[in-house]
Amino acid sequence: MSLKEQHGLSGRLHITLTEHGRVVGERHVKNLITDAGRQLVARLFAGQAQANELRIAVGTNATALDASQATITKVADAKASVIVDSSSDQRALARVVATLPASGDTTPQPIQEAGILIVLPDSVVVYNRVTFPVIHRAGNLEMTFSWEVSF
Repeated sequence: MSLKEQHGLSGRLHITLTEHGRVVGERHVKNLITDAGRQLVARLFAGQAQANELRIAVGTNATALDASQATITKVADAKASVIVDSSSDQRALARVVATLPASGDTTPQPIQEAGILIVLPDSVVVYNRVTFPVIHRAGNLEMTFSWEVSF
């Protein structure tokens, strides 16, 4: 009998766009865990760091994904909630969810990136990052981010 382990952190983002309570668009995007995010997970596991809060941030930078890039050109963020799904025998799954309310502004913000921010007592770490075709956030557009993070 051979033992097989699955290694690596991974994630997938689901973006739901709604106006006046009606879904007007959806996107699915694979993400990249940053080097800083991987290092932080190791520090959290070793008890060398403590997270205070998770946030999901959005920004305007469409630069290609690179694990060494640990920044987001942030224009907005929201506090995230986390639900852990322990039903799988193979992987642990955490769902990180946040909603950016409608801006009410008539000037659109060209959103092209998102990431999970882990807030520590003395710093903020960009755990992961995605880029996607531009979404113009303006007026009554509400954006809900649901991130599936696998361990």
